[in-house]
Amino acid sequence: MKRRPLSALRRMLLSATALVLGASMAQAEDAVLVSSSVADYVPGTIISDAQKLALPDGANAVFLFRSGEMLELKGPFEGSLVVAHAKGHASGVEALVQALRGEGIDASAVGATRSLGPLVHSAMDGKRVTIDPHRSAIYCIGSADTLWLRRPTGAAPTAQLRRRGSVRSVSWPGNAAQIEWPADLLVEDGDRFDTLDASGAPVATIILRRLESGKSETAWIAASFLLGCREQAEPALRELAHDVEQSTRPKG
Repeated sequence: MKRRPLSALRRMLLSATALVLGASMAQAEDAVLVSSSVADYVPGTIISDAQKLALPDGANAVFLFRSGEMLELKGPFEGSLVVAHAKGHASGVEALVQALRGEGIDASAVGATRSLGPLVHSAMDGKRVTIDPHRSAIYCIGSADTLWLRRPTGAAPTAQLRRRGSVRSVSWPGNAAQIEWPADLLVEDGDRFDTLDASGAPVATIILRRLESGKSETAWIAASFLLGCREQAEPALRELAHDVEQSTRPKG
């Protein structure tokens, strides 16, 4: 029985999948979705190394890696993201672009065309990180940042912070809206604090992540998202997505 020839699209999709699953010299890396023309792909989503992506013909998506490099893919594409090693030549996103193009995939490296403004610069250079003790969240703290506790609205001017069974009381004097984090309450990466009410019942959970300053603005955005500090980095990601859209939009 004679086999029917594979369509060009089918061959391309099979090649892309083989590139991901069969390359022995490949290293996967999680990425942050910057923008996409596919409605189901929401900006800010973490794309894991094993997640299968599907971009139909004509669709596109931009991904941001921890290094601060960005990759644009144009459909048709089906597969996962990997970073291929290229001895003595390319590395990182450049290697991935070369590998994908070798399989007939429309891929390219893109970069921010302008500074992302004071928001990211202040985050990278050191800022005041203010925590609401009555609201669960993950906070990223840079090496030059200072940590503050906001006085809960309408609550008593005291709170209890519990970490690994140890409880520490804090209070806001007078009309102070904020107090600095207790100097003797050292914070390590990944520390989890539960805020307790007067009866000792948990009110909120605060997770603190230590964040390096980053080699670039885009690297800071990627690291923040990958550590879970979404709220802190979302405004900068929106600004980056707008910049990328302007730079990749067809001229004329």
